[in-house]
Amino acid sequence: MTTPAAPNPNGPIHQNVVPSEVGWQFVPQYYTFVNKEPHRLHCFYNKSSTFIHGTEGEDSQACFGQQEIHKKITSIGFQDCKVFIHSVDAQSSANGGIVIQVIGEMSNRNEPWRKFVQTFFLAEQPNGYFVLNDIFRFLKEESVEGSSARCSCS
Repeated sequence: MTTPAAPNPNGPIHQNVVPSEVGWQFVPQYYTFVNKEPHRLHCFYNKSSTFIHGTEGEDSQACFGQQEIHKKITSIGFQDCKVFIHSVDAQSSANGGIVIQVIGEMSNRNEPWRKFVQTFFLAEQPNGYFVLNDIFRFLKEESVEGSSARCSCS
């Protein structure tokens, strides 16, 4: 959760890591902060990070840098936010980074549970990783009429 070091010309800093293990270590830690310490959630990001938070099908402004991200997180107003994780998928990516996709449900301030998908790109730094990119979308609930309007591709 500190600023990244200059890229290592000799390759990734964290060689021999298993992306799924990093994903399953990162995800519970991140959502514990969402629940217990949302005022410190910005510590997962740094000055080069990008953050988008919104609802499926709606335009959302990207936030850039730790300070803007902190303001956005504060405006969301996480309070006693609970998260149920359905799945976590992780893959190795460029420059030793790891892409993580989370599918789950969230209830903030005892409001109804809402399905969401969140994608993180974790970039390497000497003592671990930081969140370089974060895209969060609440998913719209499907209506009965909408399901019959789908077409199947052959």
